[in-house]
Amino acid sequence: MKYKKAELKPDEKACLELRGLYEQYGYKKYKMAKFEEYSLYVENKDFLGTDKVITFTDLDGRLLALKPDVTLSIIKNTNATAGCNEKLYYLENVYRESRESHTFKEINQMGLEYIGKVDAYCITEVIALAAKSLKTISKDYILEIAHMSFVVELLESLQAPEHIQLKLLRLIRSKNADGIRKTAREAALSELQTESLCRLPSLYGDVKKTIKEAKKISLNKAMDQALDELAEIYDALKALGLAKNIQLDLSIVNDIDYYNGIIFKGYIKELGKSVLAGGQYDQAMVRLGKKTGAIGFALYLNEINRIAEERKSFDVDAVLVYGEEGVVAVSEAVRQLQKEGLSVRAEKQIPEGLRYKELYVLKQGQLRKEGAAC
Repeated sequence: MKYKKAELKPDEKACLELRGLYEQYGYKKYKMAKFEEYSLYVENKDFLGTDKVITFTDLDGRLLALKPDVTLSIIKNTNATAGCNEKLYYLENVYRESRESHTFKEINQMGLEYIGKVDAYCITEVIALAAKSLKTISKDYILEIAHMSFVVELLESLQAPEHIQLKLLRLIRSKNADGIRKTAREAALSELQTESLCRLPSLYGDVKKTIKEAKKISLNKAMDQALDELAEIYDALKALGLAKNIQLDLSIVNDIDYYNGIIFKGYIKELGKSVLAGGQYDQAMVRLGKKTGAIGFALYLNEINRIAEERKSFDVDAVLVYGEEGVVAVSEAVRQLQKEGLSVRAEKQIPEGLRYKELYVLKQGQLRKEGAAC
């Protein structure tokens, strides 16, 4: 009998390819325990973006959590120093609150971390691997890069109260130019400061052109240095043949207590939200008592399967509709179609909404083809 070849799910296929890719660059697989002490997460809830974590009391009385994050665990357990780098990748399930259903969901996540002395090459390598990871899933991808220092330095130059800066940060992140202008006026900022802030949401697109526009609102050497660093990284990515799918978006801002330097997000054409996110998180290292730098990213594998589901045209190759025929006759008809390499559903009537390539009918012992593509 000719069996239909079983197909790997998109996330399974991506994992196999990406493991080979990461290991080719010297990254080793990291495996974490299912549970971590709850204190690690509650003390860093801003990094997680939520304080909702599944907890339980262990037999020894410790309060443990079902892991909502991998990076924090890696930071806690790393032995990397400024003189000894550690390159890791992981494939883990994490448990977080779903914003849509307001219930906890299991998220299949793959990512990598470069911990140690982070220089321009390290940053380029990680961003290049992020781009190649997206390309493994779809050729129609966009990787947006930004630099935390550009926005942070602009906000600090305002000398405005901290609550005003945080409010402006949220408005910049949501690209709310009207809200930025209103808040700037309420804080009695100068016209130059206000206009610089309002330009931020529109600073996205082609890297070179956007850097040129951003320099017009740069207020100090630190902002200029951030733009120069972005230009250097982009030139390196261009030399690697990866520039085509790279864009700049200076309104991308992560939590300033944890992130610094280069940050980025990856998108696939078929989905309206990011499937990859990463950046430098030296600040997080400091907060957890580690005296070294770090950069990495996470790829959300659940989203990859969603893309495949939307792309898939048919649920099954063939539907076999039968009437009062006996079990042996139906089984033989199914086997006959499977010999041709088809996947088959035998049904009394066609299920509503089922998508199939070919329709067969078994009647009075005769198997005949009735139609195609529904």
